[in-house]
Amino acid sequence: MPTTLLRTQVTHTPAVVRALETARETWSDETDGKLLLHLIEAGERSVREERDRQIEERRAALDRMSAKYAGMFTESLSSIREGWPE
Repeated sequence: MPTTLLRTQVTHTPAVVRALETARETWSDETDGKLLLHLIEAGERSVREERDRQIEERRAALDRMSAKYAGMFTESLSSIREGWPE
C-alpha cells in the first residue's frame, strides 16, 4: 500500500523469531507484520512504564531526603540578611 511514512524491514533473527512466537501465543490469528506492531506497542508501553516508575522512585527518594532535613533551617532569608550592607 502506498504511503509517505517511513518503512522498516526486520530480519527474522533468532531473537525476532522467539518474539514472534511469544506474540503468537497472545495474538494467534495475526500475521507476522501485525505481531511485530503488537510487540512494538507493548514494548513502548513497557519502556514508558519503567521510565515513569524510575521517575517516581527518584521523586520519592528526594521527598524522603528533604523530609529528613526539613526542620534544620528555620531562619528566613530576610532574617539572615538583616544587618548586611546593601
